[in-house]
Amino acid sequence: MEENEKKAAKLLDESAEEEKEESADNKKDEKAKLENKDPGQLLRELCRGKLELLQPFRAHSQDVTEVEYDFCGLTNEEVMDALDSVPVNNMFAISNQQAMALFAATAGKCAPKIDDEEKNTRLYDARDIKKRLGPSDAVKAIQLAKLFYNASSQAGRKNNSKE
Repeated sequence: MEENEKKAAKLLDESAEEEKEESADNKKDEKAKLENKDPGQLLRELCRGKLELLQPFRAHSQDVTEVEYDFCGLTNEEVMDALDSVPVNNMFAISNQQAMALFAATAGKCAPKIDDEEKNTRLYDARDIKKRLGPSDAVKAIQLAKLFYNASSQAGRKNNSKE
């Protein structure tokens, strides 16, 4: 019986080592793919998606369980309005309030449309996001907005020249 257990343990150890090697190879391949991609394309991929809410909220008598966002879908004016809606403390980074305003702008723009007595309105808007988003969901929303802001700066830096 002990011999079988030793063989099983040996097989498990070998398979774990193979998995580690495969995982390392996959990480190298992913890193190489990311390095070869256009910074703008990477930005578009990273800054679009759905935030599944830990704490759903109600809007127009419906439960909102996820919020779509697409930071690259915002116009320059929408980004500036969101950032300027909150006082600035630091010229080189955005505050949590600015990040929330930025996330709220994109979430409001990506909100699903509903029929409201012949009016074509959205299920929720930026104000709903700011007021009704739960605290843990707000932290993630802020992280996403800051990721977009910093990634945009880095992507722009690669496209900038001094000539």
